[in-house]
Order: sequence, then C-alpha cells, then structure tokens
Amino acid sequence: MYKHRVYSLALSLLLFSACSTKQVEKPTIKTNDKNNSTENYSRLGINTEESNLSEIAQPQPNYETLLGDFQNNYELINFIDMMVSVHGFKKAELNEIFSQAQNFQYIPQPRSCSTDILRIQQGKWDRYKSCFIYENNIQRGVEFWKQHQDTLERAEIEYGVPAEYIIGILGIETAYGVNFGKHRVIDVLTTKAMMGGRRASFYTDELEKFLLITRDAGLIPTELMGSTSGALGYGQFMPSSYTRFAVDFNNDGSVDLWNAEDAIGSIANYFARNGWDPSVKEVAVRAKYKGQRFRYKKLKTGYKHKYSQWMLKKRYHIVPRTKLHYRGPVSLIKLHRATYDELWFGTHNFRVITTYNHSSFYGMAVYQLGQAVKERGGF
Repeated sequence: MYKHRVYSLALSLLLFSACSTKQVEKPTIKTNDKNNSTENYSRLGINTEESNLSEIAQPQPNYETLLGDFQNNYELINFIDMMVSVHGFKKAELNEIFSQAQNFQYIPQPRSCSTDILRIQQGKWDRYKSCFIYENNIQRGVEFWKQHQDTLERAEIEYGVPAEYIIGILGIETAYGVNFGKHRVIDVLTTKAMMGGRRASFYTDELEKFLLITRDAGLIPTELMGSTSGALGYGQFMPSSYTRFAVDFNNDGSVDLWNAEDAIGSIANYFARNGWDPSVKEVAVRAKYKGQRFRYKKLKTGYKHKYSQWMLKKRYHIVPRTKLHYRGPVSLIKLHRATYDELWFGTHNFRVITTYNHSSFYGMAVYQLGQAVKERGGF
C-alpha cells in the first residue's frame, strides 16, 4: 500500500512537470471584423482604451490642408500650389511632406568641428586642417580608393581628373560616406526658403529641384539627411548642382549620389565642366619668401588673385621651392600657422577646386588630403 502511494505521487509529479514546461501559444487577434474586434479584446482580458498594440487602427491625419510647423506659412502654401500646377505633384502628397517638416531654426545645431583648448595656440590653418586631415580619415581614404580603384581610373580617363582630387573632395565632404549630414534636407531647405531670409529665393529654387530629384529617383524626401545648407550625397551637391552635374556613372538607369560610383563620376564631371585642365599636372606647389610672416602689402593672397610667376620672382623674390612646370599665372595661398606663414602657388586647377567651395583653405585641404591618401596607399 505504501509503495502504491509513492508510485502515484511520483507519477503525478512527472505529469505536473511536463505540463509546466509546455509553451502556450499566444492567441491570434484578428481585427478585420470591426464589429467583433472590441469583443475579442475584451474576451482576452485586454483593455482597448489603454493598449498600444499596433493591431488597433489609429486615425490618420487628413492632409487636405497643411499641418505642422509651417501650416500658416503662405509662402509655402503658394509654393505647393506652384508645384502642383507646374510639375504635376499631388497636393495631398506635398501637404503630407511639408506637414512633417520642422523649422530648422529651432533644431539644436551640433558643432561640426571641435576647437578644444589644446588647439587654441595653433594657427588658423592648423585648426582648419585638423578637422579633415587626420589619421582615421586618411585610412578611410585608402580603403575607399582600394575598393573603388577601377571607377576612379575610369573617371580620370573620361574626365581627365586624377583620382586624388576626387578622393580629397569625398574625404572632406562626408569622410567617405561616414557622415552624409546630421539634418533632414526637407527641414533645412523649407526653413531657409520659406522664412524670409536673405537667400530665400535661392533656397526656394533648391527646394523645387530637391522635390523633383526625389520624385524621379523614387526617394522619400522626409528621410534624406544632409548638411546645414541642404547638400546631398557623397559629394554634398546642392540640388541645383545635382541636376546640372550628377551622372549615372554605374549605368544602372538612375542617378544616385548616395552611390559611390555615381558620386565619383559626378565629381569628376563637375570639375571637367568647371574648367579642369588635364595638361596642368600641378595643383599647388610650396613657395619661399623672405621672413616668417607674409606681409607684402601690394600682393593680395587667395584664389581670386593671379600673378605672373616672372613678376613674383623679379620684384619680390618669391619662387617655388620645387620645380614647377606650369607656366601660367598663379595665386598666392597663405596658410597661417602658429609661428609662421606657409605660402603656396595655386595653379589653374587649384582655382577649379575652389569652385566647389569658395575658400582657399578648402582648396588646400582637398589637395593635401588627396596627396596624403595617395602617398599612404602607394597609389
């Protein structure tokens, strides 16, 4: 009798253990039947007023009118009407896009390049250079060049632009695709176009082209990130430059500047159409002059000013430190450093680089980053 009870108890424990480890399937909740959906949730013990389940249908906004930060902006309302009548957009679609746009003026702006206390004593060029020409960026450039070497070589053959200058642009603009921008392009362009700023007309044109680009490429305009100016893709083209210079370099039937091949071809095309001269092999050459600081009052520095090399040599004893085969006029590029000024001769192609960004520092950063990557990779 005792043994029988023990066996019964053991059997009960085994059955209990098996039941306790069995997984219970979650019930499938169907919400297609509107009349029974509330009853089904109630039967399962779910409070439909407090639940955030995705199965519960939420009311959708009505985009017959403009909503959001710009809902009362008549400039934008008129712009939408123009896009509908001129370009065939649907008004409800544009209302939905711009109802999601945020006023860029109220969005916190992250610092783009640190100026920490360790660099306060450095010169202007040192601070600028350190934002773009640093170890990680050089190594990223080497890897990007290796990965896209065939495309870079093809771009040079077709457009006459050497790979290192395309590499320099890509490294400065987006760190080879690491940073396409921290701001939604729709926010930037809408705010600058519709809030009555000094360049509102310019940005209205950019916004128009942006919407056309995204429609043609099948992109979602509210998701694309860019710069504080609304520039796009690997090479940070403004929408107007996108429409003028971007090319389908991988021949897939679409122009996509978030694609590395299209970006490479587009940058090369940009330089070629802005006057790049393949016969000019030097872009910049270091020059020597008397003194530590360049203070020649009659000689203005910067890419906008051009001088005869003969005149610079005869009157001011300013000559290149290394052999310069280029015989045309040069610009004097002064790089202010902590204890002295570097002076460079900028050739015709240096001035072409500055059409991308109107800054002598920018042109020199493109040149030096490209050279650093080329030397490091042994290309």
